Amino acid sequence: MNWLEGLLDGSLLAGGVFLIIGVVGGVLLLLSLVLDGIFDAFDFGDGPLSLTTIAAFTAIFGFTAFGLVGAGVPTPLAGLLGAVAGVLGGAAAWWLSRVIRSAESTTAVSGDELVGSEAGVVLAIPAGGLGEVALVRHGERVSLSATSETAIPRGAQVRIAQTITATSVRVEPVSAPVDPSL
Repeated sequence: MNWLEGLLDGSLLAGGVFLIIGVVGGVLLLLSLVLDGIFDAFDFGDGPLSLTTIAAFTAIFGFTAFGLVGAGVPTPLAGLLGAVAGVLGGAAAWWLSRVIRSAESTTAVSGDELVGSEAGVVLAIPAGGLGEVALVRHGERVSLSATSETAIPRGAQVRIAQTITATSVRVEPVSAPVDPSL
């Protein structure tokens, strides 16, 4: 008759509600981590109201309160303790997401930054065709498809004149230094 007593005092219903809240929060947390960006319309940025933080709070609150109700703690106290655990868990999730985001690489190279840079030809560039150039940016080797109006052999130095796409550029040969005695 334990289930009947739980139904009569409301703890069975409250426990079920807390369990559903925990499951919904857990699913949202999993989706926000695995399918990053899918819920951007519902995200409030990287602050304490980010989807990850809210989902972590919801999951921890629901599962903690469910466990406490199951252990015989009165429903209002279980809800309060679940909320405290949820706030602490949400704060931890917010801190952890900030740490992870701050550790992300910021070595992305923009097109404007490339124009005027010198690179070496890795794969010969036929006149009007495609070849490949490489240069070092932010300590990382960057390889780009390259086109030129004139044929440029492998090993030659070129200057990037224009970015065509994120991975292709138009180059021109680096002019030989002019002899001042001429």
